[in-house]
Amino acid sequence: MNCAELKEALSAEPALRTPAIDTHLASCPACSAFVRELEAFESRLKRALAIPVAPKALPTATELAAAPAATVTALARPARRFGRPAWFALAATGLIAALLVGALLTVYPRYALAGALVGHVADEPGSWAVTDVAVPDASLAYVLKRAGVALDPGGPRVTYAQSCQFRGWHVPHLVVQTNRGPMTVMPLRHEHVSRIMEIDSGGYRGVIVPAGSGALAVLTHGLTGQTAIEAVAAQAVAAVHFIN
Repeated sequence: MNCAELKEALSAEPALRTPAIDTHLASCPACSAFVRELEAFESRLKRALAIPVAPKALPTATELAAAPAATVTALARPARRFGRPAWFALAATGLIAALLVGALLTVYPRYALAGALVGHVADEPGSWAVTDVAVPDASLAYVLKRAGVALDPGGPRVTYAQSCQFRGWHVPHLVVQTNRGPMTVMPLRHEHVSRIMEIDSGGYRGVIVPAGSGALAVLTHGLTGQTAIEAVAAQAVAAVHFIN
């Protein structure tokens, strides 16, 4: 089982554990971090959905027989409608729960995207080679065109370019050589983020940033500072264009 297969399985069923999953987690820090994030999300979601309701026991037949007549008669009356305070309290409780669940469901896709990116680059360790040999222009053009992406000339040297299946779409997996070492650049035309999202998992660091009608991810493997990563991301956003 590889990282992508594990994340696909656990995204559908977070509690699933099989020998293949356990074996992979024992040797993959990135996926172990993904599972910890997933478990934390599941825990927060369960707490948000667990709206406490105070239990109220029904009277037994013996208690009803021993009760005063007025009390027994009252039990048979139609339930009284909620007054405004009770109705408002219930509505407020439901609103708070809905807001909490909505917030968690908004955060989860971002965690899932970050985890999928780390898992993907971890599956291609050869892409991080430090080299002066650039990808042939024809190969780079094919990878970009297949994903509907254009790249302005004159940027950093691209030394790795693959057309990868990522979350159901063809995505360019590029590696550029910078003065801080190799960095992965992945234009994501079918993903959307509203603000910069930092990634720090399993020895990989990076950012996901808004880019036109999509997003763009930049990742490093090592101790590169966040400022340097964001600088490369800004250059990449300026040079990458999504083609309709």
